[in-house]
Amino acid sequence: MRKIFTITTLRDDPTKPNRCVGYFFDIGRAITAVVDNEQDIYEAGYYPYCVIESIEPGIYSLERKEFWFKWNTDKNCYVSLPEKPKKFYALCCFGVG
Repeated sequence: MRKIFTITTLRDDPTKPNRCVGYFFDIGRAITAVVDNEQDIYEAGYYPYCVIESIEPGIYSLERKEFWFKWNTDKNCYVSLPEKPKKFYALCCFGVG
């Protein structure tokens, strides 16, 4: 079954709006887009967090995976996080509600 990988940028405050900036059918391509900050998805500091969600087609897709990133000022790019930040723990379905 083909999956989509949504890319959503998030503010530092989880109560602020986030933005799904795109999607790909290949996880490698999605990761590259995030790490390379394609089209300036970081928006000069407006979105310090980014999440890629793996979603299968269908209604209420149950199998979801999340890949988390945070902007690293020293490296000037998003870097992978080992786990979901605690401030976003109770939230899900960022790219597709």
